[in-house]
Amino acid sequence: MKGSLSSITANKVVGEVFSKYGHDITQVAIADGGEGTVEAVVKNNNGKKIAVDVHGLTNQQISADFGWFETEKLAVIESAAASGIQFLDGTQQTHPLNTSSFGTGELILAAVKKGAKTIVVGLGGTGTIDGGIGLLSALGVEFFDKQNRPLPAKGGSLGKIEHFSIKNLPPKLGTITFVIASDVTSSLLGDSGAVYMFGRQKGIQADQLVAYEESMHQYQKVITGKNEFVEGDGAAGGIGFALRVFLKGRTYSGFDFISEQIRLEKLIQASDLVITGEGKMDNQSLQGKVPVGIGRLAKKYHVPVIAFVGSFSGDELLFAEEGVSVIMPIIDDLTTLEQAMINAEKNLRKTAERTIRLLDLFE
Repeated sequence: MKGSLSSITANKVVGEVFSKYGHDITQVAIADGGEGTVEAVVKNNNGKKIAVDVHGLTNQQISADFGWFETEKLAVIESAAASGIQFLDGTQQTHPLNTSSFGTGELILAAVKKGAKTIVVGLGGTGTIDGGIGLLSALGVEFFDKQNRPLPAKGGSLGKIEHFSIKNLPPKLGTITFVIASDVTSSLLGDSGAVYMFGRQKGIQADQLVAYEESMHQYQKVITGKNEFVEGDGAAGGIGFALRVFLKGRTYSGFDFISEQIRLEKLIQASDLVITGEGKMDNQSLQGKVPVGIGRLAKKYHVPVIAFVGSFSGDELLFAEEGVSVIMPIIDDLTTLEQAMINAEKNLRKTAERTIRLLDLFE
């Protein structure tokens, strides 16, 4: 529940309630490539977090973590740590034209310096729509306009790119396996792409969408020389595209990657009930967000799934078809978003109590 409860905290709240009533529970930290991915992987696999000083969306200095597993020489990075939507403040300064994924590239460089042989980059929850040029610039890729002038690594440069250079890209990157863990299946362009699907929530106004899409199209044309609609390219504002094309990354469902790491399917198969949740659930969640991924696994074994959500505005029947049996909003009263987030833990506990009393009626 972004901005209020992590997967681990939400587990603890619901787990305490169900344990109190005598139920055996298993708590699993889960994510889909977006915010919370590092925390989930580190907790479930006994890794450690490494803090790095990087640049945020608007070039400010921040600290961001990545997960590290020494034996495997494996690094797990989430783009939301350095380039997350939580840094947006609604001002022109954080408009996608002015923001950059540069800090995520710096996290990759830190992992390379650590000796990583495999780097998993979780895509989701970013505040950028820069096609990944910020990340690439941090790695040494240069972008130029018609006058052969270097362009700043931000979203506003996309439509001005005429050519690029990879001569400063470290050769060592070619020896590293890159895994792209995406929380959505969006392509770079189109109605379900980085601009049209996610632009409004990141600050692009309705009358700016067409021009921004044209800029993204120009960027793709310069980089690949063709129109492509590859699933996952549009994740994290186009970072998926950058990692696939420049670093030969292979795209996987972020949820599938993490669930395989923790053997989630076996845990679900052995359960009588699964509880999951999301801050805001709508039909966009059907593209591969955690609750739907869990629902699909549970459906294979006829295990019911209850989803606790902050708000819901989707089609319940579509979610039921995906295995999410019941969707339970946790807010009872009219409230502001700020108050709802402040009271998320209390509201979740109260809803869990109400749910278990309801379940007890049928025992």
